[in-house]
Amino acid sequence: MILKTSRIKTASGPHALTRHLFHGKGNEEIVCIQGSKAALAMMVDDARAAGRTYGIRHLVINPEEVTSRAEALEVLRFHGNEFGYDPTDCTLIEHRKPRQDGQGFGVHWHAAIPEMKLDGAVLDSRFMFRRNEMVARLAEARLGHRLTPGRHNAWAAAALEQRGFHDAALAVRLGPAAPSFGPAAQAAPRESYSSATHQILKRNGLSTPAIKAAISAAWATREEIGLPFKKMLHHTGIDLVPGKRPGAWVAAVNGVEITALHRLLKVKSSEVESEMATQRKAPAWTRAAGGYGELSTQNQKRAQGSFQAFQRIYHARHGTEYPYDLENYVSWAQEQEAQRQQSLSEPSASRRPRAFNDTDPSAPQETPSPAAQVVPSRPKSLPLPDDKDALKRVIGESPWSDANRDPARISDEYRRRVQVVREKAEKRLGTTEKTIERTAPKDEIAEGKGIEKLADIAAGIALKLINTVLKVLGIPEIPHPNFGGPRVVGQLPGNPKEHEQAHQEAEKLREYIANLPDDEAVTLKSQQVAQARQVEHDDWLDNTAPARLKLSGIEAKEEAEREEQERRARVEEARQAQAVAARERVEIDAPELGPEVRLDEEIERLKF
Repeated sequence: MILKTSRIKTASGPHALTRHLFHGKGNEEIVCIQGSKAALAMMVDDARAAGRTYGIRHLVINPEEVTSRAEALEVLRFHGNEFGYDPTDCTLIEHRKPRQDGQGFGVHWHAAIPEMKLDGAVLDSRFMFRRNEMVARLAEARLGHRLTPGRHNAWAAAALEQRGFHDAALAVRLGPAAPSFGPAAQAAPRESYSSATHQILKRNGLSTPAIKAAISAAWATREEIGLPFKKMLHHTGIDLVPGKRPGAWVAAVNGVEITALHRLLKVKSSEVESEMATQRKAPAWTRAAGGYGELSTQNQKRAQGSFQAFQRIYHARHGTEYPYDLENYVSWAQEQEAQRQQSLSEPSASRRPRAFNDTDPSAPQETPSPAAQVVPSRPKSLPLPDDKDALKRVIGESPWSDANRDPARISDEYRRRVQVVREKAEKRLGTTEKTIERTAPKDEIAEGKGIEKLADIAAGIALKLINTVLKVLGIPEIPHPNFGGPRVVGQLPGNPKEHEQAHQEAEKLREYIANLPDDEAVTLKSQQVAQARQVEHDDWLDNTAPARLKLSGIEAKEEAEREEQERRARVEEARQAQAVAARERVEIDAPELGPEVRLDEEIERLKF
């Protein structure tokens, strides 16, 4: 049994959780055991009014074995006793959804718990994940389920012992656990993929359990198929890329990394690494030539087993049957093996690892085979969702609008930017030139400061005489105000260091202004940028063409249905108006029959 908890912020609101609990897609049946949609809204409103950060605690009860509703309520009671809330205040929803691999119990429960209690206090959230695992072990022990080897089983056993559940604590201690030493020791159990990854793929119409089932099926049948493990998954739309840790491989779909391969398959990373490094000898039927009909009886049986294994992988990944028959599959596998042998026979200088070929097999090759003309390559795009909002998210927006791809507009924008930069540089150059003038040495006589200069000289001579007397008396000398260095008689020294720095900055600014692009350079640059943006826009059109076509088809179908409904409404309105007019005509033509008598009914009655 797995218990997963998340906290819903008041700023997010209850809408997404309500939509998932009461209208979640992919569920065969949804039953509200207790609570309502309004209860979720009240939880968030109360928490928001009290200034709380979180409004709802979302608990998922996912048992591995058959569990009844009463037992699910019992698990909720265990959880409420641990975290301090009343289970009757919760909203409990039952979802019936079969497991992807066909194993386990196909029913799970969602509980929406108010984060704020009636007295205004908030629920305890300390060590929330460990305590969830402890409650799960307690529920498994009390319900008689097989105990799950969790990451915190040792801690859970000690916590159960402390709370007085001695029987459950003993069961957890004696239950299954991963070895902590020796060659069989493995890392602590972890989830195969995160909830964030699951939601990202789900928004793009992908099923994370289906991808996991496809990888598991491929791993189980890797010796039956005449292709390397990595290429076999690549053909079904799943890529294996090196992970951040040395020796680790990560499964990715459409650029979204799902999880590490060894964690998903629950094997050692060294085993996965050795499998990726193993150069398996291709089966004999893949090295033969001439297609399925030319194979021996034994090789035909081997090819049939490989084809059945590949069909299981393809169906687990896409949810549909493999669209081609056995002969096409054999021809495709033989072509892949021929390409591999050709790459191995090349000189060592050009021999390097090659990625799986995404080239369309229908294109003409050097040695084309008739069956290879229709063999599918790796799917170019992932299955598209049927929801309009999901399709709009897949399509997104063009990276560049029509205005941003117009060379004239781009030129005007660049000229404006160049002009702004030029004005700033010229303004700074003017300030630098003023600094040069301010820090330059100046002739005192020319500046009209001759008398001040003579007075300065006389003061210097007098200070020198005074310092001579002070020196004889042993008294420290009085420093001269102009102690900054030797001076040229008749000149003001200025600031040589700042003067030189200002000169250097002015030279750099003049060079920068001179190198700013002119109109011709701006026009050429604008044309290049416009072409690059147009290429990106065209790529966006090509990549989103299937989604836009599907969206337009859905919108056209909805528009046609809306028009049909409007037409039917108009027809019904016309019929009602006609019926009213007919009744009024009868009443006017035969007033003696009374308003409640219909002439047609009276005629029918008189016939008999």
